[in-house]
Amino acid sequence: MVQLSLLLVSVLSVMAVLLALPGGLLPVPLASVRLLLGLVVVLFCPGYAAQVALFPRRNGIDGAERLALSVGLSLALVPLLALMLDQLPWGIRLGPVVGAEAGATWLAGALAWVRWRRLPPEDRWEWKIPWTDLARLDPSPRFWLGIGLALVLVLGLALLLTVAHLAGWGESATEFYLLGPDRQAGGYPYRGSVGEPITVTVGIVNRERVPVEYRLEVVDGEHLLGQAGPVRLEPGTDFEGPVSFILAWPGDPIRVQFLLYRNGLPVPYRTLWLWLEVAE
Repeated sequence: MVQLSLLLVSVLSVMAVLLALPGGLLPVPLASVRLLLGLVVVLFCPGYAAQVALFPRRNGIDGAERLALSVGLSLALVPLLALMLDQLPWGIRLGPVVGAEAGATWLAGALAWVRWRRLPPEDRWEWKIPWTDLARLDPSPRFWLGIGLALVLVLGLALLLTVAHLAGWGESATEFYLLGPDRQAGGYPYRGSVGEPITVTVGIVNRERVPVEYRLEVVDGEHLLGQAGPVRLEPGTDFEGPVSFILAWPGDPIRVQFLLYRNGLPVPYRTLWLWLEVAE
């Protein structure tokens, strides 16, 4: 049972790594399934392997306490891995974080298997379900503690999935933003003249998990003022560049829209705008 559980947490870690790769190598259509797998890998798998490596022998720690210890060790491991990744070139991003968690799980799992196998069979810790107590309808307090802990974990995961669904976590998206002259989110132009070029910096970040081709149009209602692209971005890559447009009509104010299209579709995917005072 212990060997099977170590194999299971290792397989789950491999699946999480495959899902974290650009494009996702496993056909998991639901974002909630991806999120559930990620939570299990981050909050349980490395700690479970670590507690078996630390305590492979039969002792006073029972199954419920080992489950709690698995979650606690996993939570303690997350900031340590984050500090390590922050000092490495990869940084704290989805792929490196999942890879580090999976690597910690595999390393701890291998150590746990070696230590557990070296013990005599009678000294090895094994999962045991108190079927005898259940048959007598007189389970021990520790059994009820384990049942309560399992229910709390299940309800916690269900709550997280509900919040994630309502908040749209895990869904693919494109970041689209404008920067001012100092490449900051501010200081945008608010005045211009007819025939005078105006330049802003446009930023695009592909979070779609697949390559996407983007095209930008600048319009004031029905009139095309400027355009840029197409720009093809791989998953996780970004583009920042100047985009110029020329105002054709005076007005106070005029709404200038920045329409971002993807993959040749005729409907804008993202929209931003600026209000400008346009003089003759």
